[in-house]
Amino acid sequence: MTVKELYDKVVNGIIISDIELQRAIVYDADKQALVIDSLYHGIPLPAFYLWQREDGKLEVLDGKQRIEAIKKFKQGNLLYEGKTWKNYAYDSDLQQVVDDTELTTIICSGPEEKKREIFNRINTLGVALSKFEVLNGLYHGNYIEGLNEYFAQDANVRRVLPYATVDRGDNKYHLLEYIYYVRKGGVFPKRSELHDYVQQHKGESFNDEIKKIKPYISFIRDVFGDASKIKSDLKFKLSVEYLKDRAIWLQHKDDICKDCNEFIKSEGYKLSSTKDKDIEAMILGIVGNLRVDPKRLFTADDKTELLSRLKPDENGRYECAVCNQHFAKDELTVDHIDAWSMGGRTVLSNAQLVCRACNSRKGNR
Repeated sequence: MTVKELYDKVVNGIIISDIELQRAIVYDADKQALVIDSLYHGIPLPAFYLWQREDGKLEVLDGKQRIEAIKKFKQGNLLYEGKTWKNYAYDSDLQQVVDDTELTTIICSGPEEKKREIFNRINTLGVALSKFEVLNGLYHGNYIEGLNEYFAQDANVRRVLPYATVDRGDNKYHLLEYIYYVRKGGVFPKRSELHDYVQQHKGESFNDEIKKIKPYISFIRDVFGDASKIKSDLKFKLSVEYLKDRAIWLQHKDDICKDCNEFIKSEGYKLSSTKDKDIEAMILGIVGNLRVDPKRLFTADDKTELLSRLKPDENGRYECAVCNQHFAKDELTVDHIDAWSMGGRTVLSNAQLVCRACNSRKGNR
């Protein structure tokens, strides 16, 4: 069945894609455009599974997302390379190529139980490729082979990146993200950026990457060990930021592990919107012999107590301790007078009510 034939049957109600078994549309615009790109460049799409009804109509068991992409493009509701379907009418062969592309369709029929079992097997037997498996398939060469060999031979890198119990390349993918982070000045890559990076280095040796990454792997291993509950991404960021301070961090590694693990289990950590910065501040306090308070956040009871000490204006509004403007209760937050990250304790004697704007501007000061 050609794309045009399929589209015409969908528009005319002969093919019905929105049946009760199907999920909602999950392809975003980029993935839908990729369907069009595949059609235009002769890259085969997976087979479309259709169910033959007694009235002759066909229900879509598998292929709804691809059909929706085709329909949206031909109806002018999807852009491909910045143009709609109509824009390609006069200056390109795209319309003809797409319309004439032949699609593999598998038409099934039988009792209702068989229909549901086919749908079930289509959606349960397949296993999607992991992100690393995709990279490996697209850009396999000296670079990927060197990465695989490094992982097989270096126990330290496997030890500090325990992302998966059944490893389908998750750890290797994260290591590539870390390499990119170091090479590109402290920025983690988007998926497409990492693909471009690996493709660019596909034929090169991985040895230079090993030399670049090893100091950070050693830092994580030696400072955080196996017991730390700090997220792996944050441990890597800290290793890059504070590699020069490795010696003093090593001196305090037991306290870093103990205090951070206790903090991570606390309610304050769970409720904090700045978890990574809190962990970093706690560690800097430890290595600088300035211990921060394990209690990170003030409670609702603390706020109630502070409000009870203030006299509201005639409109029932309270004064911000920084800007002296008046705000409703819900517009005020409890803030540390002496910053928590600088050793200020989370106690009422070190608390003040400030508006959200002042709290944001104040930061760690």
